[in-house]
Amino acid sequence: MRTTRVLPIALASVLTLAVTGCGDFKKDEPQTAVRDFISEALVQENGQRACDYLTQDAQNAIARTGVAGEKCRESMERANWVYDGEAIGETAQVKDLDYATEQSSDTEAVVTVKAKGGGTMRVTLKHDEGLGNLYEPVTPWRITGGVEPLTKGS
Repeated sequence: MRTTRVLPIALASVLTLAVTGCGDFKKDEPQTAVRDFISEALVQENGQRACDYLTQDAQNAIARTGVAGEKCRESMERANWVYDGEAIGETAQVKDLDYATEQSSDTEAVVTVKAKGGGTMRVTLKHDEGLGNLYEPVTPWRITGGVEPLTKGS
């Protein structure tokens, strides 16, 4: 008898987590690509690996936000974003960001990322084979735009 009451409560809790974007993401979900991109850029400070999540057009847009003549990698190595008053630099802060996904089709999505006290990014993605770099991300999702705030003013 007790089990039948606990099960609906447990299911409601799981659904709440799924709706709010908390918890672990599957590797082939758009929000996973965005979270991993942010981690490479801000925690690992690996500009090249971060740029591998971007399409060529998105890489060019990032390069234009930095110092004249810089490539995406160089701009991303100076990327920053504020979370609750301090620059993101830890994995826990990246996981604590609020991720909300709108998927318009199986191959296009928008992930809205909110940082507590630090603004919002609307990241657009599409399925893409990537650029053939040595360390391509395992996800089929590539960022097409919306991450420029990480490098503006850097």
